[in-house]
Amino acid sequence: LTNKETTMSKISATTRRVVQKVAHRAKIDWSADVWKAAPIAHNVNQFRAWVATADAQAEKYKKYPDPVDFKGAKESVRDKELVDMIEKFYVAAELPPEVHHWDQADHDHKLAHFEQVKEQAAVYAELKEDLIKEIEFQKSTKTTAETTVYDLMINNPTIHEEIEDEIERREWFKDIGLGSK
Repeated sequence: LTNKETTMSKISATTRRVVQKVAHRAKIDWSADVWKAAPIAHNVNQFRAWVATADAQAEKYKKYPDPVDFKGAKESVRDKELVDMIEKFYVAAELPPEVHHWDQADHDHKLAHFEQVKEQAAVYAELKEDLIKEIEFQKSTKTTAETTVYDLMINNPTIHEEIEDEIERREWFKDIGLGSK
């Protein structure tokens, strides 16, 4: 290995060691925003709030409004003729109800997007479970003064296999400067 590679290897090992130490001590707040289905959670929550508001508004405006109390208005307004004129206009006017329809293409697009968000939320929930298990594993296999080489081999089988392969191929000589074979 070159001097630069050795230095980078030492930095990498040191960084890993520091991160592992900090991860063991850290108290993770699982209610933090970062765990709520990533950046899309905000959009999902906005959509849910909009649906709830839309349902409440639909229920509110489902029935016809109460009739206007022109008699009470005549008693409290000085210009009685104005109130009479408005009342005549109100009685004569037959306004059709204003009906809005959701564009089918937009509707389908939003539903597809919502399904995609649900799938992503499920993936993030699964990742969260895996992360919790990994943190518990890291805590249970924390290297201490009492940790043996055998413990390290059991806890890190891939590293153990890699070391064994290097020994079999006699590649470990290159690390101590003797060259291969």
